[in-house]
Amino acid sequence: MAYTELEARELVAEAGRKLLEKGLVARTWGNISARVSDTHFIITPSGMAYDTMKPQQLVLVDGRDGSWEGDRKPSSEKGIHADAYRLRPEVSFVIHTHQDMASVLGVAGMDLVTSHPLLGGRVPCAAYGLPSTDQLRQAVAREMEDWPRSPAILLRHHGAVCLGQSMDHAFAVAEALEEVCGKKVQKTLPIPDLPLYVPDFGESVRQGVLFYLTIGEKTQVYPVAEPSSLPPAAALHAAIYWGTSAQAVVHQRGRDTVAMSVSGKPLRPMLDDQAQIAGANLLCVSPSPQQVLRGLRGRNAVLLREAGALCTGNCLEDARAAAHLLEKGCTASRFAGAVSRSRPLGRGDALLQRTLYVTQYAKRKG
Repeated sequence: MAYTELEARELVAEAGRKLLEKGLVARTWGNISARVSDTHFIITPSGMAYDTMKPQQLVLVDGRDGSWEGDRKPSSEKGIHADAYRLRPEVSFVIHTHQDMASVLGVAGMDLVTSHPLLGGRVPCAAYGLPSTDQLRQAVAREMEDWPRSPAILLRHHGAVCLGQSMDHAFAVAEALEEVCGKKVQKTLPIPDLPLYVPDFGESVRQGVLFYLTIGEKTQVYPVAEPSSLPPAAALHAAIYWGTSAQAVVHQRGRDTVAMSVSGKPLRPMLDDQAQIAGANLLCVSPSPQQVLRGLRGRNAVLLREAGALCTGNCLEDARAAAHLLEKGCTASRFAGAVSRSRPLGRGDALLQRTLYVTQYAKRKG
C-alpha cells in the first residue's frame, strides 16, 4: 500500500506529535517516513522539532538514489528508510526511535526472542555503526533481509527501527517493543545501592543577570554572582551561569543516575545520544561550585558524587532533555554491567559524535 503525497505528509506530521505524546522520542531525535510509491517516500527533515512540524515542511525523497525535492534537507538516516521500502514491499510506514527500553536492551548486541504476537518471534539487533553512515545502513539492511518476518530492528547503542503496514501498525510495533524490552531490562537490572538521602538542587532558568531557581514548589530569584555569597544549591546554579553559556540547569535525581553517581567514577556513554547531548565522557565530582564547573568543561552534564547529576542546556526544555537522556544512559550502563556483554562507545566515536552535534546539529536545530 502507498499513500498519496498529501496523506503521507499529514500522517508523518501527526506521527511526530504522537511520538512525543507517547514518550517514544524526545525533541528531534529519530525520524519518520511514509511510502508514496514504489520509489518515493515522505520523511521528516533533519533537526526539526516534531511539535511544530508542518506537513508542507516534510521532504519527498527518491529511494533509488537518495535525492530529494525542496530546500530542507531530509533526515540523515533516509537510507535506512529507503532500504525498508525496497526490501519490505508490505511496509508503508517507518519509525526510527531512540525509545528508552529498546535502546537500553540494544547495548548488549543480542537479538530479542519474544512471543509477543506483533513482533514476529525475534527482533534482531543490528551491529553498531556510527549514525548516518553506510556502515549502520548496511547493518540494518542485513537484518531486514535475514529476518523478513520481524517488524522491528534493534540498533546497537542507538535505538530501534519499527516497520508497519500503516501508521497505526508501526506505532503498535514500537509500543509492543518498548513493553517487552522494558520487562526484560527491569528483570535484569540489579537492585541499586542508593544513599539514604539525595539532596534536591532543583532546576533553574537564567534571565539576564538573574536566575530563577525552583526547588520543590518554591521558586526564588538570585543574581548571577559569585557563588560564595549564595546558599549551597543556588551557588551551584550561579557557578554554572557565571562560568558557562548555559541558560538552564536541571538536577537529575533518577534512580539509575544516582546509582551511577555513587561509584565516584567517570561515566563513558553506552548510547549515541548520550555522547552527543551530555558529553563524550562525564566526570563525577563533589557537589561544589568549583568542581561542578570543572566537570562541565566541554560537557552538558556532570555527575555529583552520591547526588545524581546536573544537566545544562540553552533552554529549560534542552536541559530537561539532557537529564532524560542521562537517566536512560545510566540505565544502559547498569544493564550492560549486569549482562557483561557490552562495552561503552569507543572514545573516538563518542568524541566525534559530540563534536558534530555541538558544531552542526545543535545549530541546525536552533
